[in-house]
Amino acid sequence: MKDGIITEKAENPRKKASVFILLGQSNAVGHGVPMKEEDRIAVPLKNVFGLHRRDNQSLDVTGLKWSGYTSAGMNLGETQDDTYSVANCLAALWQEHIDSGNALGLGDLYIIHIAVGAEGVTREYMWYPQKPPVLVGGKLGTADISLFGFSKRIFSLLDASFAKMNRDYEIIGVHWRGGENDVTESEEYLKRELKGIYEEIFDAFRSILRYPPLVFHRLVCADRMKDMDATGVQLKNMEYINSVFGELVKRYPGSRIFDAAEYPGYTEGVRGGGIFMPDAVHYTPEVNRWVAGRILRAAALP
Repeated sequence: MKDGIITEKAENPRKKASVFILLGQSNAVGHGVPMKEEDRIAVPLKNVFGLHRRDNQSLDVTGLKWSGYTSAGMNLGETQDDTYSVANCLAALWQEHIDSGNALGLGDLYIIHIAVGAEGVTREYMWYPQKPPVLVGGKLGTADISLFGFSKRIFSLLDASFAKMNRDYEIIGVHWRGGENDVTESEEYLKRELKGIYEEIFDAFRSILRYPPLVFHRLVCADRMKDMDATGVQLKNMEYINSVFGELVKRYPGSRIFDAAEYPGYTEGVRGGGIFMPDAVHYTPEVNRWVAGRILRAAALP
């Protein structure tokens, strides 16, 4: 490795690497939860790697360029860096575990992070499969990216990238953390279109990635839904989206639902259950660290 960039010759030839993929919208970005200065990852990590925007954010990219992981620049979606996203939390925990003796026997971790806040999968949003090819990077509200097509291109380059490094790899999970904005669609549209849209997206991703485990994060922001719509329609739509996630798990063997309401600090009857920031929709840093810890421990299981 030179200047934080993975060179063609791997440091540990044929040692299997783990790949973690995080996709979605603002809760995947880590919106609204900026890292404290002491928690930011400014020096590239030795055993965790990512895809920096400057090298890989292009619809025409022909090869992946991995860099030692930092908490800035590694989301290939919007520009919002140094947040307590699950990706940044997992990177820090993974490296800390290895530095502390690696009792779980973890290998190197490679992270693919693609997320833009406020973007669902339905017809108005960037994850919509039929969105024409476009990639305009930027901050929340200015980024405009065909996220489905872009993600497919990135995924299609994985095999060649690891072959070039002479490394085997295993995808430990493709995590979907999104869906909140799709509640604004009509009930009729969601029931007619949503399941098919998700199937188009994840059928394609699974085929390209050779059928990895998918993890759908259940939407639990009921108080936010009530804030936005006193009629209860958006809350009802949220529950329908969760039911679609349940159907997808049945469709894709080895997949599962992740429920943040299982967080030890979740408190029934408290606004947001005690797991969200004051806006009742974005998870706290503590919850995202807990999610990352669950992912790390699951990766170490035989």
